[in-house]
Amino acid sequence: MEKEAFKVLKLAFGEEISTHILDSFKEIQGNFLLKKWKPSELDAGHFVESVRRAIEKELFNNYTPFKQKLSNFDNAVLQSYERAKGDESFRIIIPRALKSIYNIRSKRGVGHVGMISPNEMDATYILYTVKWILAEVIRLKSNFSIIETQKLVNSIVKRQVEILWEIGEINRVLDSGMPAKDQVLVLLSNESPLNKSWLLRAIEYKNPTDFYRKVLKPLHQSRFIEYDKQSGDCFISPTGTMAAEKIILAKK
Repeated sequence: MEKEAFKVLKLAFGEEISTHILDSFKEIQGNFLLKKWKPSELDAGHFVESVRRAIEKELFNNYTPFKQKLSNFDNAVLQSYERAKGDESFRIIIPRALKSIYNIRSKRGVGHVGMISPNEMDATYILYTVKWILAEVIRLKSNFSIIETQKLVNSIVKRQVEILWEIGEINRVLDSGMPAKDQVLVLLSNESPLNKSWLLRAIEYKNPTDFYRKVLKPLHQSRFIEYDKQSGDCFISPTGTMAAEKIILAKK
């Protein structure tokens, strides 16, 4: 699903802008799940700068190189976007959403020392505003519906994990001594949902019945995953993602 999002963005804005947008988005989300409020909010600054360049590309058919500093994000910049020709979302709505993120990052003790320390409330606002912006950009540059676009954005949680080895259509956890439950969480944190049969093959668990009884069922009961008995699909929960991040960090 991430490849599909990247394809849409790349076609509209080129590889460089698209890579920066998605990388900063994933960093915001990853740090938020680990409750690292300051890094999450700092990464939002990179997202704002990347999307500003996408707006420049969209409205002016050119953008500020990444090696060159952008101008201050002030009212003059907002007015220049608004005066340009193009979709109202790119001219007005997205820039103002970006500006609100920029203000929190710059004026509430994140980018600079301030009276308010980085906190969950601000980080939550930033995360969901960033998600909306990314979904809106993808929607505008594709033929997807709002629901399809939101599903696509929600699926962008795949992370480059050093303990995972991708071989064709299967992934392996390189730590052969890792408990099966932990392997399931790590694999699902990289891509969700995954089917029970795929996980069984990836982990090389010998007994399918025990795999459900001793691995998937306890994870489901602990709310680390949602297991769909009818389809066999496994979905990682926010709690499961946090647990997987801790497992991955412990291996670094």
